[in-house]
Amino acid sequence: ISFGQSLEPLLKTLKDLTGPDTCILCCYEQRTMGKNPEIERKYFELLQMDFELEKIPLDKHDEEYRSEDIHIINIHRKR
Repeated sequence: ISFGQSLEPLLKTLKDLTGPDTCILCCYEQRTMGKNPEIERKYFELLQMDFELEKIPLDKHDEEYRSEDIHIINIHRKR
């Protein structure tokens, strides 16, 4: 099973395990090779159907570990 095929089960799991007060912190490295950009776009498109996303600005990341290709997103269920 490819990561692209696991998007729907991942999103279902996030919906099943979250409530109105749940905060999810998603941290990921942006990858630009192969199908990665397409899968990333689709994931965030589907995620926004049920969740609100707030990107944490780079200047709020830990100084020692911050990087332009590392993203942190605060995710919570839409009310």
